[in-house]
Amino acid sequence: MSHSHSTRLEVTQALLNCARSVGFQFGEDTALVAVQHMLQQTVDLFQTAGAMGLNPENIFALGKVYSNSAVVIEKLRAMGVTVLDSVMPLPGEFHRYFDEDTNRLWQVATEQLARRRIKRVLVLDDGGVCITSVPSEVLQRYSMCGVEQTSRGIFLFEEKSPPFAVMSWARAAVKLEIGGAVFSQCFIDRINREFRDGRPLQGEQVGVIGMGSIGRAVANLAARQGNKVFYCDPNAQLPSALSNRVTRVDSIEELMLRCNYVMGCSGRDPFNDIWPLEHKPGINLISASSGDQEFGPIIKDLKQKPRLRVAPDSWDIISGDGPCGPIRIAYLGYPYTFVSRGIEAAPTEIVQFDTGGLLAALVQARLFLEECETGREQNSGIHRLSPHAQRFVLNRWVRAMKDRSIDLEELLVTNPDIPGAAQHDDWFIKNTEPRPSKHYRPVKAIEEMMDQFIREGRVVKAQGQA
Repeated sequence: MSHSHSTRLEVTQALLNCARSVGFQFGEDTALVAVQHMLQQTVDLFQTAGAMGLNPENIFALGKVYSNSAVVIEKLRAMGVTVLDSVMPLPGEFHRYFDEDTNRLWQVATEQLARRRIKRVLVLDDGGVCITSVPSEVLQRYSMCGVEQTSRGIFLFEEKSPPFAVMSWARAAVKLEIGGAVFSQCFIDRINREFRDGRPLQGEQVGVIGMGSIGRAVANLAARQGNKVFYCDPNAQLPSALSNRVTRVDSIEELMLRCNYVMGCSGRDPFNDIWPLEHKPGINLISASSGDQEFGPIIKDLKQKPRLRVAPDSWDIISGDGPCGPIRIAYLGYPYTFVSRGIEAAPTEIVQFDTGGLLAALVQARLFLEECETGREQNSGIHRLSPHAQRFVLNRWVRAMKDRSIDLEELLVTNPDIPGAAQHDDWFIKNTEPRPSKHYRPVKAIEEMMDQFIREGRVVKAQGQA
């Protein structure tokens, strides 16, 4: 790898090589509006997109108050990216403030872009709010396509259809399977280090709300650490290796009564309309979901009571006035992975599968718009990230981990079979949503373009190594 890009990570560099070999460019007439965690991996993402012809001055970005790194924001601004300041919300009110921040992002972008020769806008979103709140004048003026990176965003689209096509990195096999394993380890690691002051979470009754990719991995790790694990999720189909080690309960109330630690992993709003509930006195509530909606109704209720305080350094909510006694909600109910508010929530070199997936999805969105602009495709619906592109990202990531002597088995402890299983396209198709069905047919032209993008890049790389 050339040392002129020594800061660029292996996966994004490999995708950049592909782009150069096929002559792909985002183009000076393309802008990016992004809601993105202000972490070191975002610098890598935006720099690489810049090297693919996206002018950083045409990037407008908003972070989230719980994951903003001031160092990263400065770096991005120095590159020419417009980064809006986030407003600090009142406890339990993240979404109301964030909606306002997002509207401001669109205002700023709309005014700036009107003065430039922009033809199309890509929207990179984290939670669906940016995609569903595009002003109508922007929709009329530009051709647009989105990329969504969280399940919460996809759930929002079920209620509120996006106004243009969206590429779903959120439900890609690599994001779900590798992301679940890696991010849940960071989550448990942060709990051990920060919430429990270096004492491992052991011998406790641990409850998990929601058994998606993160919930399953968190439950698995908590069980491995010697905790008794209960879960509540009416729709969960668990692999037998996991279901033998965790106990299902029928209601959230039962979970709250049995457990002294409850992890919110649903990505939804599980206490809406059911709080107050009985609970174990001294219960600890910790979220792994974006925003603060997981325990939102509890926070709003405790705010009305006299004995509420927020610890200034940890942002933990401590109240003696729960329905059954004391309650502690970690980090204002925000995802605990980000509690340190540093330049990374997980090591940037390890989470480069995520950065690479986002970049591949942005490339796919840009190619998709070409098809729409020529009238060959309808600009609507949620689309899967091409299995071929996912496989390329995964293989390049596995190689990078081996080159860096990072132990993959330890990293993927909750799902060690992935690299083997993922040698077959079927694995990506089966574990990626949306799945092909009578309601969804993957767009053949786009999948072929992505295949070509990856294939040509491989050929050029092989010739370079020969």
